[in-house]
Amino acid sequence: MPSDNVTPFRRPKPVRPQQQGGLGFKTHRGKAVLVHLLTIATYTCAFLFPFPAPPGAPLVLVIASCVSLALAFAVIALATPNRYGAMPWATTHHELAIRTLIIGFVLWTLASALTYISPALMVVAFWGHVIIMIWAILRAIIGLVLGVMRKAIPNPRGWFV
Repeated sequence: MPSDNVTPFRRPKPVRPQQQGGLGFKTHRGKAVLVHLLTIATYTCAFLFPFPAPPGAPLVLVIASCVSLALAFAVIALATPNRYGAMPWATTHHELAIRTLIIGFVLWTLASALTYISPALMVVAFWGHVIIMIWAILRAIIGLVLGVMRKAIPNPRGWFV
């Protein structure tokens, strides 16, 4: 009997090609981890260096205030093409990162708009920024841990994880 005879009940599993190089950031797990790390960096920079910078601020602060916007664009640019083309578990991570950025920055902008209504609402806007930053970083940390373990996000379209 030939050794290459394969019965219909024992078919060999196809070997999936592995991506190599790029410090692991070319793999599905690496991209999911990178998206969550960039999300954490985005909200940390947005809190430390508010955008737009206050009038009369030094040039370094003006440039630093644009870093959070650049990091947000980097997350969107990395997560959007991989949103439907990655492994099923990795697509949930890209969906979570995109939704965290969009929802977080809409709420961040609304909290910042409170300062234009009345200067007395500046305290409310500050605590709003703190709450939004904690919410976004917790979502990203939970996604980061699940991404390292190659597990899907249970509800990536929800407001919580």
